[in-house]
Amino acid sequence: MTSGVLSASPAMACGEEKERSDKLAAMMPQVNPGDTGQHVLALQLSLRNDGYTYLNGTGNYSGNTLTAVQDFQRKNGINPSGIVGSKTWHALVGKLPPSLTGNGEMTPPSFGINPGERNDEKMGWLNNAVQRIYPYYLDLPEWSDTYQGRMVSIVQDFQRRAGINPSGIVGPKTWNAMYEVIAASGGWGC
Repeated sequence: MTSGVLSASPAMACGEEKERSDKLAAMMPQVNPGDTGQHVLALQLSLRNDGYTYLNGTGNYSGNTLTAVQDFQRKNGINPSGIVGSKTWHALVGKLPPSLTGNGEMTPPSFGINPGERNDEKMGWLNNAVQRIYPYYLDLPEWSDTYQGRMVSIVQDFQRRAGINPSGIVGPKTWNAMYEVIAASGGWGC
């Protein structure tokens, strides 16, 4: 299992390798105006990292997201339909180096985490994921080996934006959504 950090070759700075993340881009589904959920959130945060900083990752594809997508499509010679298909994903995510996206090869943890649970290793995995997602890295709580308080609230907010029941339980749906959002927005880093 890959823990979430990839390394570039020693002679190349992180994020500067010439390889592309086309494998990840090919895995991304079509997203249409009016859609909601994790794929929209991934799209919004990817666009945000591409300069559309007015997008805050609501998980709802409307208004500002449509404007940003159409502008991005025009700038990249893609029909500005607002439909995010293969061409748009390849222009947006495919251009990123694999050291930033994981190129679709990052494996989410197979364990769950319930509110109140105490486990240093599990909290390490959760903190590693949350610190890579806007806006949560701006307001991370102090480290704790117990899944409680502010961290549960952050996960619930992420779940709402990703179209997942905001139970605060970190299970397969939440892990998969987090890993997709991190990858598409280039948040893996080195």
